[in-house]
Amino acid sequence: MSEISPATVDEVTLHAFRPPRILYYLVMLGLSGGIAAALGSWIYQKQMGMGVAGISYPVGWAVYIGNFVFWVGIAHSGTLISAILHLLRARWRTAVSRSAEAMTIFAVATAGLFPLIHLGRVWVVYYIIPYPSTRHLWPNFISPLVWDVLAVGTYFTVSVIFFYVGLIPDVAAARDRLVTQNTWRYKLCRTLALGWIGSGHQWLTHGRSFLYFAALATPLVVSVHSVVSWDFAMSMLSGWHTTIYAPYFVAGAIHSGLAMVLTLLIPMRRLLNLEKVITPQHFQAIALTMLATGSIVGYAYLVEPGIAWYSGSVFERQFVEWRAQGWFAFAYWTLPVLNVLVPATFILKPARESLSWLFAASILVNIGMWVERVHIVASATAHDYLPHTWSHYAPTWVEITITIGSFCFFFFLFFLFSRVLPPVAMSDTKEDNIFQKEFPPKRKHRRGARRIHRRDTGATAVFDSPEKLVKAVDALNQSPFDRFDYFSPMRIKELERITRRKHSPVRYWTFFGAIAGVIGGFALAIGAAKVNSLVVGGKPPVSIVPYCIVGFEGFILLGSISNLIGLLIHARLLTFQMPLWYNHRFSHDQFGVFAPIPAESVEEFARAVSVAEPLEVRYVG
Repeated sequence: MSEISPATVDEVTLHAFRPPRILYYLVMLGLSGGIAAALGSWIYQKQMGMGVAGISYPVGWAVYIGNFVFWVGIAHSGTLISAILHLLRARWRTAVSRSAEAMTIFAVATAGLFPLIHLGRVWVVYYIIPYPSTRHLWPNFISPLVWDVLAVGTYFTVSVIFFYVGLIPDVAAARDRLVTQNTWRYKLCRTLALGWIGSGHQWLTHGRSFLYFAALATPLVVSVHSVVSWDFAMSMLSGWHTTIYAPYFVAGAIHSGLAMVLTLLIPMRRLLNLEKVITPQHFQAIALTMLATGSIVGYAYLVEPGIAWYSGSVFERQFVEWRAQGWFAFAYWTLPVLNVLVPATFILKPARESLSWLFAASILVNIGMWVERVHIVASATAHDYLPHTWSHYAPTWVEITITIGSFCFFFFLFFLFSRVLPPVAMSDTKEDNIFQKEFPPKRKHRRGARRIHRRDTGATAVFDSPEKLVKAVDALNQSPFDRFDYFSPMRIKELERITRRKHSPVRYWTFFGAIAGVIGGFALAIGAAKVNSLVVGGKPPVSIVPYCIVGFEGFILLGSISNLIGLLIHARLLTFQMPLWYNHRFSHDQFGVFAPIPAESVEEFARAVSVAEPLEVRYVG
């Protein structure tokens, strides 16, 4: 990836804060109209009953549940790019991770609407919440539908926390850029930044916390769509009851999510003038990743008929034949073309380098993945074991309007985000650009930098490059000054080495929170089962194996929440008053060190850091 300066990263990214053109308001108005039409259709459905949605026996699940599965799948790209690729140290993720994380939150929020829409009697949705009530009714934790609620709820919560933790340094940079303007955006960024000053201790704590979030989110992204697939695979219907559904759904989810990243980022890059930060190489990396996920999806398409043939079940075989020849055949034969053959063109370098083709292909893949989800949901229920119950299904105008409205809702939230918050992870992009910098040789140090307090007074030295900051910290480590801290607009891991900062207490918060989540999840499921001691599906009232899903979701949820609490405490956030010695350029393109020393020691301090050629050395008293 091409190298750009920290100042350029800020200038390009924060360009989105400028007043938008009239076209932006027209697009937002059109999206608002689509949302209003969907809301009106839902109110009409609520008044008239679910029959107006085309849902009837035997097709009890149709477009609404297909939309739910589709939007949950779209949400997986953010976790893939931010969490999995962070663990794999993939450098290309930095410029596109912020938009993908925001897309995750908006997609899960959109997906969460459809179970409520499909429920019909939305006013009784609180029945699924596990709490003591006079009805003595508890959710059945053996049911895949309850697993769904837990998995998607956990995924949404963790995604919001993950997004916000990565956002903190960037909104601090936006806060410092807008410090002279008393606008609503400055107040918002100041509140969200939580008093971030970019000190070495904060960067260490933040980096470790983000790493633990990534470690927790990576198995979560696999579990969420696996649990969604079990809504179908745990049934006994032909076409649903298959063990391939979990990996098939996960691969398809990441496939569709990456396609949506291309659909959103290619026009956003041009409209917000982000060409210097989001380069064609980023889109080529996404295209190559889609080659892998598309291959897995194509493998699943080939294996499904083979599983039906190998099973020896006449019902499975006739269902596969019906899908290929019946009234739903158009969807069946469309899927491999849109979801496999179209992204397979990315193997050709000219196809990967053409942004126009990448954009068109991403839309085709999104259409194909949506058709696939609806095809999976509706086909099995329309053609089950009893021929006299076989039926046709076609979506009604109510379902179509609400589906279009869901896309308008998703795009409305994303367009709003792109103008309110930094659309690019600025600190990660800056860190990416110093990845191969040369730093001073390793040496043994007598001590490391120690934390300082915001109320301290002392001397500040300012530098214009990370190399000079490393030299200054290296020199201070050899000097008599035993207390100092450094400040940077991005994390510099070399400084953590020479200051001997390797660990952060947030790992204990994460560990004990995760253990509490496991215990709490099993206790909740076992306690709920013992209320009425019901035998469900031939299983005993207390079934430990299904409760592992509840325990796992508790492990991830409480581990993530505890991680956030540990970050807030040990990074000393929630302190909104900025210290007098803080330089607002520390969040943009300048670097500094501060030592709480008396005024008479400033000259000695200046001599110690002179090897790094500071821009200025001053005393704050």
